[in-house]
Amino acid sequence: ALEVFQKGLRLPGSRKDIIRTQTLSGPSPVGGSAGGREGKVVQTLDEFEFQAAHYNIACAYGRLDRVVESCKSLENAFDFGFDNYATVRADPDLSLIHGSMEFDNLMERYDSKKGIFGLFK
Repeated sequence: ALEVFQKGLRLPGSRKDIIRTQTLSGPSPVGGSAGGREGKVVQTLDEFEFQAAHYNIACAYGRLDRVVESCKSLENAFDFGFDNYATVRADPDLSLIHGSMEFDNLMERYDSKKGIFGLFK
């Protein structure tokens, strides 16, 4: 599963993007600047696809009890906007990393909501 999820990061995604490349040498036919440009449409992963891929990679590493790699993948998911921290704390695929220093530090950095003045969790 881990290999499949990692390959998923290299798949074309649902977001269309245009990559511009210089194709003409010499001056531009429309004035002053060098060459013309051609746009190539490519498909890239959107933020939700990155979130899902990194979260699933974290779960796969978690099942293997690879704490550091799992937490790094969770951090990547968080950096792409994943913020369902209750799911992270309850997911059985991450149960082997729950309570580890790496996991606790990561969750403290990203999910610092502890109630009024940090008194309640």
